Amino acid sequence: MREYGQAGTVDERTMDYDMAMRELELERELHRRSAAERFPVFLDYTMPSYSRQWFHTLIAEKCQQLIEGTLGTDRLMLFVPPQHGKSEIVSRKFPAWVLGRNPLMKIVGSSYSADLAQQFSRSIQRTIDSPEYASVFPNTYLNNSNVKNDARRGWLRNVDLFETVGFGGFYKAVGVGGSLTGTPVDLGIIDDPVKDAIEAGSQTYRDRNWDWYTDVFLTRLHNKSKQILIMTRWHEDDLAGRLLDREADKWTVIRIPAIREDLTLPEDPREVGEALWEERHSLERLTATEQRSPRTFAALYQQRPTVAGGNIVKRDWFKHVSPHDFKRIHSSEPVVFFLDTAYTDKTSNDPTGIIATCKIGGDLYVTHAHKVNMKFPDLLRFIPPYVTEHGYSASSSIRIEPKANGLSVIDQLKENTPFNVVCTKSPKDSKETRLFAASPTVESGRVILVDGAWNEAFEDEICGFPSKPHDEFVDLLCYAVDYHISNPFKPIDRKRLSRQVY
Repeated sequence: MREYGQAGTVDERTMDYDMAMRELELERELHRRSAAERFPVFLDYTMPSYSRQWFHTLIAEKCQQLIEGTLGTDRLMLFVPPQHGKSEIVSRKFPAWVLGRNPLMKIVGSSYSADLAQQFSRSIQRTIDSPEYASVFPNTYLNNSNVKNDARRGWLRNVDLFETVGFGGFYKAVGVGGSLTGTPVDLGIIDDPVKDAIEAGSQTYRDRNWDWYTDVFLTRLHNKSKQILIMTRWHEDDLAGRLLDREADKWTVIRIPAIREDLTLPEDPREVGEALWEERHSLERLTATEQRSPRTFAALYQQRPTVAGGNIVKRDWFKHVSPHDFKRIHSSEPVVFFLDTAYTDKTSNDPTGIIATCKIGGDLYVTHAHKVNMKFPDLLRFIPPYVTEHGYSASSSIRIEPKANGLSVIDQLKENTPFNVVCTKSPKDSKETRLFAASPTVESGRVILVDGAWNEAFEDEICGFPSKPHDEFVDLLCYAVDYHISNPFKPIDRKRLSRQVY
């Protein structure tokens, strides 16, 4: 037997080479077959030089789960810093993979301009035309003509629209604001609906985006349609912000910051403070970018926009504690609930907000915060189990301002539940004045949030005030700070209240 390192005969070397080639070919074949079944592998197969990072894999897997119906929702939001490969995955490669799996699919890809949407279309077509793609999906191909219509076979192909030969599935490129009349959509992808900070800062542009989404894009969808919104956040009232305000429960949201700040994304393997892609965008470079423009960096790179005019309260002023540590320090201190009632159950109007709070030592702990859009009877049914779940005890109270339907809520809870319900005084000062008054307490580190999925929405609204569409949490935080830290609200004599005043 030939030992390792020995030259061997010519025949032996030939056999070794042939075996290595067969193994390589087998590996390539397994890779090819896997590419048809797994989108992350497809990225590697069609782009051999592609340096796939963990977050690329995560994005690809979420896209695949969406199209396969295993994501949990039929709507996916992806917030990723600029120049991190999001468009290459979602807008260029994913449509090609989807059409390969199902050439009957009808896909629309949109961006802030028709030119950029057309660039995506050209890239998808180049992928479908490649030999690598043909080896994975031999049944999906396009006509060989660059004219608007191939008269011989009738399959369209241009930068705006191309169809799969023999199936009639298609990809249509359109800029935000463009027409989609007569176009049914199985998968709609919106990639960066605004171009820059100037457009994002314009109320007119934001309204145009919203109108196009609701009046054009949504009208092309059906019950089984899928949506992907991928963008870097420029403004809290952007398209993503409005959708999250109105229908957050209908979307799966993946927020991937350039520098990890918290542990809210379990798939993120980084330690807090680490850069997302150190080889391409080092922590040193990111930190320098942040120092030049903290607000822009927070929006574009960290995906938490806070507009100018806000920042009465800074995000990093809030302290955090884990649920485990909170349970360890919390003993007999009562949990106090604050409720800000809504006028209606419509999602376009103000929702009802509720927070659970507790004072331990000299600090205010916010243990939970929640918003609901409910009709009056449903709200009354919601409150008892909510407060019970979040720590109501014999020494607790539910404190409600007598505005909107607050008086009716107070009456019904007093009459039909054993809870200690207190009617608080309506504030005379503006929300801005009251938040300014509460801000030193937050800045001093005396407002501590118990870690939970609700933290981000709570902080976004407080730190984005006064530019956020809703401000229930602002009201509630001001109530809680005033009650626990400043001068407690005193119960009001209910008999002296005039319903006509409110």
